[in-house]
Amino acid sequence: MNENQDLIFALDIGTRTVVGVVFSQLQDKLIIEDSEILEHQQRSMLDGQIHNVAEVTNQVQKIKTRLEDRLSVKLNQVAIAAAGRALKTVKGEFSIKFEGNKKVTEEDIKTLEFTAVQKAQEDLVAVDEKQSNGYHFVGYSVIRSRLDGMEINHLVGQRGTEIEVELVATFLPRVVVDSLLTVIKQSDLEVEHLTLEPIAASNLLIPQQMHGFNLALVDIGAGTSDIAVTEDGAIIGYAMVPVAGDEITEAICNAYMVDYRTAERIKRSLLDKEVVEIKDILDQKIEIPTQEVLTKIDSKVEHLAELIAEEIMNLNEQEPQAVICFGGGSLSPLLRDKLAQTLEMPINRVGIKSSQDSEQIEGNIEELPVIQAITPLGIGLSSYHNQNQANFLDVKVNGELVHLFTLSEPEISDALLAAEIDLRELEPSLGLALTVEVKDEVKVIPGETGTPGELLLNGEVASLDTQIENEDEIQVEFGEESRQGQGVIEDVVPKLESKEIIINGEPIVLEPKYYLDDELVELDTPLNDRAQIDYREVETVGDVIQQVWDIPLHLLQDKKIRYLINGEEKEYNFSNYQVKLNDKEVNLDTRVSSDDNLFFKKFKKSNQHTLTVKDALENVNINSELKIILNGRELEIPIKGFELLKNGIETTFDTEIVSGDKITYQAGELIIEQVLDHINYNLSERNREKMVLKKNGVEVELDDIVTQGDKIDIYLSKRLANKK
Repeated sequence: MNENQDLIFALDIGTRTVVGVVFSQLQDKLIIEDSEILEHQQRSMLDGQIHNVAEVTNQVQKIKTRLEDRLSVKLNQVAIAAAGRALKTVKGEFSIKFEGNKKVTEEDIKTLEFTAVQKAQEDLVAVDEKQSNGYHFVGYSVIRSRLDGMEINHLVGQRGTEIEVELVATFLPRVVVDSLLTVIKQSDLEVEHLTLEPIAASNLLIPQQMHGFNLALVDIGAGTSDIAVTEDGAIIGYAMVPVAGDEITEAICNAYMVDYRTAERIKRSLLDKEVVEIKDILDQKIEIPTQEVLTKIDSKVEHLAELIAEEIMNLNEQEPQAVICFGGGSLSPLLRDKLAQTLEMPINRVGIKSSQDSEQIEGNIEELPVIQAITPLGIGLSSYHNQNQANFLDVKVNGELVHLFTLSEPEISDALLAAEIDLRELEPSLGLALTVEVKDEVKVIPGETGTPGELLLNGEVASLDTQIENEDEIQVEFGEESRQGQGVIEDVVPKLESKEIIINGEPIVLEPKYYLDDELVELDTPLNDRAQIDYREVETVGDVIQQVWDIPLHLLQDKKIRYLINGEEKEYNFSNYQVKLNDKEVNLDTRVSSDDNLFFKKFKKSNQHTLTVKDALENVNINSELKIILNGRELEIPIKGFELLKNGIETTFDTEIVSGDKITYQAGELIIEQVLDHINYNLSERNREKMVLKKNGVEVELDDIVTQGDKIDIYLSKRLANKK
């Protein structure tokens, strides 16, 4: 066998079939020399992922051997593609703050964008913990970028203090690539070129003159629909819908009780026949109008169109300029119309690619419709356009071997991403500020900026976008880390002076006190972020008492009660302490200075805690009853007309008085005749003439006023009696 270096062997390992195509190169064209198609004997593939390596290897080996035998060549290298449905698309965001107003450089943008990619990768791994082997980075597309909060498309050359980026990064699970490589290696082949199915298809479907358009490519197969969105000649996003042509076929199966193959035949004939003839499961021949079948599948087709349209909008955030559908499922009746309606696009902007019209490929794959041949043809074309591109390479990053897979010219940034080197550590960052609160005032101590890191490629200084080759060695030297703001209590509080005061005859120096989160500290105590700082300077008598005797001021009672007695203002003071400053009685708010002389004494019990009505009327001569001595016998006589009120309501002597109370009283009077009435001492008119009445030894009349303690004597005169 001859080894023909001009041949390109393309292999499309699909979910149902494996397609091998051998191309020769003639000037600017690829000529299809031969092809081979085999179906999987088992469910060896599922959604683009190889599940049975041995079975898939067996099919690949058969295809390789048959092609080699027919062409009399030895096939050593192969071009393959990874399924687009296995791709993971994740949004990533990042921002960089500069110290001062800085001009944005290309290196700043590279760091910004690839750090956003790393953050997207971190988010992806966090969500998909099962994918422990990680992902290959495929590419990214910037959604928007900002400078100091303002959206700007091109940041390089601009000046500002902060740049931000939001992008969509695409990753391929390593297990997908690794399983493909395992099959290729076990088939005695080497990978000459590896691409992604959507990229391969786009090479065939999108002519050079359409590269500037915003297009959606939809590969509708049997079980899944793969979606790729392109703009400016690059794919900016991928998605997959787990619904495709099989769902429509199954709807026909259920509606007419036919097997899968029959339903597939019915589905294809709907495009060009008005009536279809079928034989159902009961072996009955039935003629069914095409319109009836279309009615049966309408809802399923609409559902598929809605799912595809939703993913296109998620990726593109607006209607694309056109949609190109391919794959066997794209021929499903009504799909083109439903997709155009759902996307609110003109029907002529939604196309079904059913013919091979590329000027770069001559020939066809036998027994395979062009609409299903687009991917293998695209793989060959992709390999042809990228013959000199290295897609796999092994490099060392800080001495560790890294297996790198790229779809473009590999750069240092790709290697660092694969090695999980945090690009943020290469950029000098501003250390976090230390923020504290001093007596309700926020104070900030800025952090210290670190130093930038350095990249070396084979010992030479390099940058993130420096291109790399197989067996290159990359050294990452990180700069000094930034440091958080640091400080001590003395840095954030005012300078306070001490005072020397004579207290109760002894000179004492009073220092200001400083508190960190309510704990007493010294001026050299280190600060911590979000700390609450307080300080207390000795300014008043109260401050002195708190510091020297450690007595909370709320325990020192100094109370004044102001009230009215029969309209006259009164004031009563009481306290449980005594304080004098320079021999003068003062209150706790009185300010102190150095050399002052302070006397303080706290009573164990206050001299008075409450004020009663009795206390308030202590110096008022008021009685509600009188004690007198009548003919040598003590008597208590109530005084008529006595009245005692508090705020207009009758009260007693034991009632407590508070500030603002109004006390009124009416004392009343008592005469001797009322005393005699109280004891029922009745005198006839005859005896009244004989009666002798004395008060405190002095003869008085019955209407004479009686006072407290008076001695009253009453008896009949003998002189008058004898005379009678």
